[in-house]
Amino acid sequence: MDTARIVLADDQLLIRAGIRALLDSLSGYRIIAECSDGQSAIAAVQQYHPDIVLLDIAMPGMSGIDVARTLRAGKAEARLLILSSIEQPTIVEQALASGVDGYLLKDFLLEELQEALRTVAAGNTYLSPKIRRIVESTASREDQLTGRQLQVLKLVASGSTTKEIARDLRISPKTVEFHRARLMERLGVHDVTGLTRYAMQNGLLD
Repeated sequence: MDTARIVLADDQLLIRAGIRALLDSLSGYRIIAECSDGQSAIAAVQQYHPDIVLLDIAMPGMSGIDVARTLRAGKAEARLLILSSIEQPTIVEQALASGVDGYLLKDFLLEELQEALRTVAAGNTYLSPKIRRIVESTASREDQLTGRQLQVLKLVASGSTTKEIARDLRISPKTVEFHRARLMERLGVHDVTGLTRYAMQNGLLD
């Protein structure tokens, strides 16, 4: 098969060296640029037009998620694969919402790296098993929301106050507070900002 050209973005030199060594042991892949921050990753993609971009999330300046959003907004055709040790559900959701094609945890074995690269190169999505479980758990929590909880979530996310929500839904302020607390518990967030972010990422706002 043709050799897939890869841009690797990770702020840790040892990580980049390790991934390069792994890819050198595989046929069909070649790193054409290494980047230690988000801005240089975007510049490398614009200059070299790679087939695949391996993106760390926690980098100086722009995060890998910011880079993914920027590349997708710019209609970059490269396949984007997150390579991170972060397993927090909110971060995972943000990454997937940014338009990446896969999320690979850094505790991977060589075979999993090869499978992830092969999967995204073929136009499909790859998720590490732990990440897949997080995504399925999040979807399950959303499916379990009642109609009233969805109404409250949308109004909270749109900036309505407790009194305004109570008036619009014809319920008491204490009932609104109860639903909001249950939403935070069920969705795994801790404040109104988290609820708003969740609603935006899941297309619940008009």
